[in-house]
Amino acid sequence: MKKLLLVSLCFLLLCVTQTFAQNRTITGTVTAKEDGLPVPGVSVTVTGTQIGTQTNAEGKYTISVPASATTLNFSFIGYATSTAVIGSNTVVNATLSSDLQTLNEVVVTALGIQREKKDLGYAATNVTSKEINQASPVNVANGLQGKVSGLNITTINSGVFEDVKINLRGIRSLTGNNNPLLLIDGVPSQLSFLSTINPNDIESSSILKGASAAAVYGPDARNGVIVITTKRGSADGKPEVTIKNSTQFTSVSMFPKFQEKFGSGGQFEYTPYENWSWGPMFDGSTQVIGHDVGEGSATLEVPYTANKSREEFWNTGVTVQNDVSFAAKDFFMSIQDANVTGIVPDDKNRRTSIRVNSSKEYGRFKASFNTQYTQSNYSVFDDDAMSDYNAANNVGLNGGLQNLIYNTPAHVPLTSFKDFTNNPIAGYNTYFTDYGLNPYFALDNWRRSGKRENLVSVLELNFKAADWLNFTYRASLNLSLTNDRNTSKGEVPNAIGLARSFKSIPGALTERSARNSQLLSEVFARFDKTFADFKVNAVAGMSVRQRDNRLSTPTAGNLVVPELFNIGNRAGELTGAVTPSRTRLMGLFGSVGLSYKGWANVEVTGRNDRSSELYLNSDSEYSYFYPGVNASVVLTEAIDALKNNDVLSFFKLRGAWSKSGNADIGAYNLAATFSQGGGFPFGSLPGFSADNTSVGLLTPEFINSTEFGFDASFFKNRVNIEATYFHQNNTDQLVTINTSSATGYTGALVNAASFVNKGFEFDFSLTPLVAFKDGRINFKANATYNDSEVTKIYETLDELSIGNSGETRNNVINAAIVGQPAFVLKGTDYYRDDLGRTIVGQYSGVPTVNANLVQFGRTMPKWIVGLNPSVVWKGIGLSALFEYKTGHYAYHDIGNSMSWTGVNYLSATNDRAPWVLPNSSYETTPGVYVANTNVAITNTNNFFTDQYMDAASNFITSASSWRFRELSLSYDIPTKLLSKQEIVKGISVALVGRNLFLWVPKTNLYSDPDFTGTTPASEPGITSTNQNGLGDPQINPPVRTLGGSITIKF
Repeated sequence: MKKLLLVSLCFLLLCVTQTFAQNRTITGTVTAKEDGLPVPGVSVTVTGTQIGTQTNAEGKYTISVPASATTLNFSFIGYATSTAVIGSNTVVNATLSSDLQTLNEVVVTALGIQREKKDLGYAATNVTSKEINQASPVNVANGLQGKVSGLNITTINSGVFEDVKINLRGIRSLTGNNNPLLLIDGVPSQLSFLSTINPNDIESSSILKGASAAAVYGPDARNGVIVITTKRGSADGKPEVTIKNSTQFTSVSMFPKFQEKFGSGGQFEYTPYENWSWGPMFDGSTQVIGHDVGEGSATLEVPYTANKSREEFWNTGVTVQNDVSFAAKDFFMSIQDANVTGIVPDDKNRRTSIRVNSSKEYGRFKASFNTQYTQSNYSVFDDDAMSDYNAANNVGLNGGLQNLIYNTPAHVPLTSFKDFTNNPIAGYNTYFTDYGLNPYFALDNWRRSGKRENLVSVLELNFKAADWLNFTYRASLNLSLTNDRNTSKGEVPNAIGLARSFKSIPGALTERSARNSQLLSEVFARFDKTFADFKVNAVAGMSVRQRDNRLSTPTAGNLVVPELFNIGNRAGELTGAVTPSRTRLMGLFGSVGLSYKGWANVEVTGRNDRSSELYLNSDSEYSYFYPGVNASVVLTEAIDALKNNDVLSFFKLRGAWSKSGNADIGAYNLAATFSQGGGFPFGSLPGFSADNTSVGLLTPEFINSTEFGFDASFFKNRVNIEATYFHQNNTDQLVTINTSSATGYTGALVNAASFVNKGFEFDFSLTPLVAFKDGRINFKANATYNDSEVTKIYETLDELSIGNSGETRNNVINAAIVGQPAFVLKGTDYYRDDLGRTIVGQYSGVPTVNANLVQFGRTMPKWIVGLNPSVVWKGIGLSALFEYKTGHYAYHDIGNSMSWTGVNYLSATNDRAPWVLPNSSYETTPGVYVANTNVAITNTNNFFTDQYMDAASNFITSASSWRFRELSLSYDIPTKLLSKQEIVKGISVALVGRNLFLWVPKTNLYSDPDFTGTTPASEPGITSTNQNGLGDPQINPPVRTLGGSITIKF
């Protein structure tokens, strides 16, 4: 690979240094007529040729023109094209005027077809490559956060995969997949591929927010579409080489708030081997930690005072991205190496990607070929395996690396236990506490290491039968291969461990292999023709999609020779399974659009699908049709009085309606399927249990979507507003209900539930907000309001659990409840009086926990706001991004375990002397409650390890947050400093930061409220879970990132 890169780079450098003696060089500056400011990105071409270039950040350009050249053309979106005579001049300046006719952006829509935004009857937003790469993200999703209304991208884990969850306009399914469709160069792909794309390969992205925008693409587009268009070649057709390095450093940005007054023990008594922090107050003396069990000493003397080892446990993560790309007229190639080391010790992920895009025209024929190959090699801590072992063997706190770290008493020097092999108090048998594992030992023992490969290849053939008729055939392959090993080295207790009742940790190995592929074949015809004042465009075609999935998980649960990871090295039978599946979807689709003088537009769409997932027999309703219609009217072009208006530059009304279907229920869910029963095979005797079944024949889930909005520009396009109202009626929801065990099944899949999802979207920009000499200040903002209501579950059933916290003492569930938003948190709480005060015992001051779960609020944000100010001045660019979310709640499970061990900040209330529970009351006579001002809780230790941790309400907080998402300070080296040589065309340097600050309500003492969910191993980087608002100690803490980049163009 390194040799290939070196040879390629040398070849490309030779290409770009060719010069032609007969050419002459023209320079100049392009400015805007309205404010006199330089205009970057203007296309400058020699009339009648393909020779061209672009202006830099200062509006300056340099171009080599042949002696025969007479004029230059200057063009840019939003400005009228200008032509200038060259003559004998060597300096040719140009001034561009705003032009409403060219103001409209080009949006990539269904089938990868480009359309002018002003023609669309639905909401769509473009995000440029520069905006995506503003803070040098590794995962493209992080580059889209906070920049588009209606788009909710939530970072739920700070591991080396940067796991995110993505929704557009909320959700459409209570139990199904709510991921938007990813469209890469016109080809539908699963959203997980988004995390494999090199962000620097992206030319632009279009966000199609509703199902109305993508009815042609069928069920995959019901949740909206993220359209990614990758780079095709150089702007001026000349060879161009770009080299970029980005280096960033990541550190934990938020820790739980700890009490740092008390150490090991209980009831104020010191216990050297206890992970409880209910001992005596710190006094600066020397104390012993560890356990002397008589078989040998495993103790250490330490200062009895708080230290910062819990915070210092986490590493500073480092991310290094190196990119090389080559672009020519119709060819683009890039190679990226992204090396990520995480904040968790020894966690790492190295992603290498190669992309080749090429096209060639042969008269009326055009052939295009795009391919991207990505390989990720990773090694991460297997938290699930440790948690499973702890739960099965009742080892202290059951789950989560954070539990092991944060529940360590404050005086214990945790970071000194890193060398657990040689440190006499850090090993498995000799760790200081009887009630938990050394986290460094756990990180070393349970690992998940492997390789993930992704391939996206597209072949497209076009035939232009006439100027108005085009035929396209497109074939694509999406392939994902994952091979990883889940390993446990194992440990056998020695005499010290046996004396402490420690159990063996078996050596184990799971050889996990997953293969997921999608073959898609499409053929369609495009008709575009103008008849006087009317323009007709139409599309008709068909598609066939086949998805194959195979997951194999052979597991050896008891290795004979330690650390010999081979499934043949085992005692007992293999466990695990092989689960293959295949589905097909065949679709016929079409659309017809009519435009009158460019200001009145209407489009009708329709699609019919036949899905194998719904086929059981000839009576199955596996074929379904869904239509759509959208329209727009540009009033500033339709009404003469509004034309050439100095105040109102542009105004468009738009509206859309569509019906889309969702049959994403998984393969074979309508057929009777069986899985291996627990405890089987028993010797040679097999045993199987029935899985879920369906109640009769199923139909797809249907979404009826309606939206209305307007786009407006004022004061010569300086002020721009886009506003949309949307309403989605989601019916025939597929849910699993419990069934009687007498049926032989545990559950049944039925068409039952329904809910409504609605809201507003608002995008606003001021370009410029302020203009001054050689610079400007721009401002963008977006806002989203989203609400929902569950209208039905199933017959008399009015509640459906989507997920739970897994806690047995203070159960919390994420539920869909009739009459409530989708979804809400339910959990345990204290008994309360009519004024909301906590009811306590009249003499004890201690409350009682209500065993019945109560509702706390929605788990998805009601409001999301993004603010993006930017400044440009003489080649210097400064941009910031802020994001605000509010109107929802989150449960922080880590707070529960911290209350048990006594490290919770609130557990040191009043230095653990008697205290009165705030906002409490007690009953004097039946039904009569008075404010409690003097009945105190006398034993804080007992209260926090009993009633306090049993009440989930103590760990449910507002999930509101303000985030400083991005900060970028860039500088483009002036072209005049590079003008004396012809190799380097441009140099840019930047300092960047991401997630620099996080502001949360004072009641949130625990973690980032967005960090509520886990990511399946099969889709690192993207999660499709509907479980919202349930914090999990098995995820990593939130982080901030600082770094810089340098880009050199040749």
